[in-house]
Amino acid sequence: MGKNQAFVDRDFSQHEFQQAELDGARFENCRLVGANFRGAELCASVFEHCQLFDPQDQHCADFAYADLREAHFSHCDLTTVNFSHCRAYGLVIEHCQLQGADLSNADFTLPIGRATSGLAEFTMDHCNFAYGDLSNTFLTACRLTNNRMVEALLHNTVLDRVCFDGSDLSNVSGKGMSLVGADLRGASFNNLDPRKLDLSGVRITADQALLLLAPLGIVIDMFDAAD
Repeated sequence: MGKNQAFVDRDFSQHEFQQAELDGARFENCRLVGANFRGAELCASVFEHCQLFDPQDQHCADFAYADLREAHFSHCDLTTVNFSHCRAYGLVIEHCQLQGADLSNADFTLPIGRATSGLAEFTMDHCNFAYGDLSNTFLTACRLTNNRMVEALLHNTVLDRVCFDGSDLSNVSGKGMSLVGADLRGASFNNLDPRKLDLSGVRITADQALLLLAPLGIVIDMFDAAD
């Protein structure tokens, strides 16, 4: 196995890809349950219609510490898959089952030499990320749209200027989370507390403003005082 190879309709369950050089590889309609991709080189790789989790034995694939820069996952079952500490600038995950997936401590920033530019790129769209983990990540100006993010863990996650259009953020946990300038229009949420979060520059609708004022104990009278 090597770079730029294509794998279609293959069963790689429990296969060892640890530290393999698979840049540009394409996996289509493959079974990858329990596959070990820890530390693998997977830049610009593509995974389409792949199964990486088995609901019966609860085994899942492992991408911890892998290089997933500009990789693309589409229509895959990534339930509880481990992506922690991966390099992931430009990663795209769309139309995937991501419930309970671990993306904590992933690096979505653009590297420049030994430093980082402060620029991040990550797209997650139309995914079920309920109970997933994005803690300790820098996601400024990324797109997290049309996702179910119920009960997601967002501790110490920088979400400044992130677009959440169409996403459900109900009951997220985010100690140390930052949402400065985020676009929440079209998103749903129920526990964002302005007493604990810096919401400077956040873009919301009038209806959403009522939700943010509720934790402050402010009662909004929607009727004219003259009535």
